[in-house]
Amino acid sequence: MAKTVAWGILPDDAIAQLRKKEWDNPRHLKQRLRHQRPFPIVLSLKAPTGQQAFADIDHFHTFFKTWKNFAYPDLVEWQQRQFKQLATQHVPVKLVIPTLDVMVELLGQQQRFKKISDKISFLLQQLFVEPHIEYALFSTLIEYLEQIEQYPEHDWQLLIHLIAQLKANMGAGHYLRALPLQHVDTKFLEKNLIFVEAICDVLHQGEIQATGGLLSWLNCLDHPKGWLMIKPLCAKVQQSLGGFPVFQLSTDVLTEFELPAQHIIVVENIQSGLALPMLENSIVVCGGGKNIKWLDAAWLQHKKVYYWGDLDSEGLNILSMVRQKIPDVIPLMMDEATVLQFQDKMVDEPDSVFSEPQYLTAEELSLFHALRKNCYKNKRLEQERISNDWINLYLTVESKLLKK
Repeated sequence: MAKTVAWGILPDDAIAQLRKKEWDNPRHLKQRLRHQRPFPIVLSLKAPTGQQAFADIDHFHTFFKTWKNFAYPDLVEWQQRQFKQLATQHVPVKLVIPTLDVMVELLGQQQRFKKISDKISFLLQQLFVEPHIEYALFSTLIEYLEQIEQYPEHDWQLLIHLIAQLKANMGAGHYLRALPLQHVDTKFLEKNLIFVEAICDVLHQGEIQATGGLLSWLNCLDHPKGWLMIKPLCAKVQQSLGGFPVFQLSTDVLTEFELPAQHIIVVENIQSGLALPMLENSIVVCGGGKNIKWLDAAWLQHKKVYYWGDLDSEGLNILSMVRQKIPDVIPLMMDEATVLQFQDKMVDEPDSVFSEPQYLTAEELSLFHALRKNCYKNKRLEQERISNDWINLYLTVESKLLKK
């Protein structure tokens, strides 16, 4: 580690300063490689005044001697200094590093730098790299310098072989794992997706970002996300779903796949959804929490949609967001009567909703504020704390859904 001294920086300390500022600082190193921080690098050696030298003559002699014997004398700039107490002295004043190669050698990083340089050069020499994009690609590769250094030689060659095969729309609407690649597994592509995307965007002059990313450019489906639990609530509906009593669908699939029931019951939590009784012509979709993106599905326009969430400010806020998408949504057990019935089971709720929901009814909004103001025994009634007899009674009497 470089020492902080008032004057007379010694060679080891000067090199340590250089390493810290230029090599161990990724931003500075990348700027040097891109010629955004030009050479030479000039380090002041803090040559002493005559008074300083005279006050610590041993350090002055060490300062002079170590730089006189420095392994790279051509990099040291000397000046004649007239010292009152010591007469005229030839003293080192600057260390001047003229080029990147000299800096690398001075820091003892030749082998490490050569490995990185060889990888970058090998990629830039590929036939798919057109001359007019070489610098742009070089600049992009420099941004991923740390990642490039970590690649084993075999993986670097595999990466280049992969990039050479990628073409627009080659995914043909299938998932990424079905991409027709030769001698490269798609897991390797997944692992290196961000880096590959950056390289391909340069190679194809911005097409990748313009189309929304590499997966869109390849015409590949993204990994299924936002899994939701589906449970048919009557035998007829279950039969139309191949007899499956429960299964999962991702958000994107559910958006396109119409569920074969007239009543679609959306439940915030999985366990509460799975606990619902048999209901005629009904399906429960549960476990999405705030994941309500699928409620934009066009097929829901001719369904009756119900929502049941926790009775707290978060649950009522989700209800508001659901109603924004589906104005005719019917809330289940999200009223004051349910709160009063089970307020002994209420728990605290940390503040997480800081603005008033815009799509609640007057009664729902009143309940929202009452919960926030702690007007009941606490602020949150979780779905799981509502007993099955109340659920059955509510669905039978209030919503007329329960099959008799």
